[in-house]
Amino acid sequence: MNKEFDKFKKWLADNYSDGLLDLNPPATDAEIEELISVIGVDLPDDFIEVLKIHNGQKGEAAWLFDSQEFLSTHRIIEEFNTWKKLQINELQEKVSTPDDGVKNDWWNKNWIPFTSDGCGDHYCLDLSPSSTGTKGQVITLWYELSEREIVAMSFSAWFKEYAQQLYSGELFYSKEYNSIVYKDEIE
Repeated sequence: MNKEFDKFKKWLADNYSDGLLDLNPPATDAEIEELISVIGVDLPDDFIEVLKIHNGQKGEAAWLFDSQEFLSTHRIIEEFNTWKKLQINELQEKVSTPDDGVKNDWWNKNWIPFTSDGCGDHYCLDLSPSSTGTKGQVITLWYELSEREIVAMSFSAWFKEYAQQLYSGELFYSKEYNSIVYKDEIE
């Protein structure tokens, strides 16, 4: 993951230096242990590797992942606890329309958000897939939409593809949107 993250940081340095400066220092072992303790499930090694490179972003610059904040361990805990409260109070009876390999829950306590748009939309690590899924697959969790889509089979595959999209120009930093966005979404 170091090589892939270095590639990402190089792109930020060349295209959006404020984004590079917004990255937090590495997560400490204590921060990672606290996160695992709160969420109650072990995280994939590739995701832990990234947290040990940079513990998310500070949130003082534009969001770094497809118009979404790269969550720190503390922000993951905040988002996780928000969803946990929603599940208890509002979402118990709701079901989703997931891709094959994803459970049909509206939210599952083993879907760990690692990005956030600030409005309840996330990319999540699915640590409890259905019997046809892959533990650690990356899925979408949009608060107001019922679809739950698999976007990658692992965090490292998702991150590698994201970096490739940056270098191909499919994704770019938009001053207008103050975010890294897909080129075809704003044309």
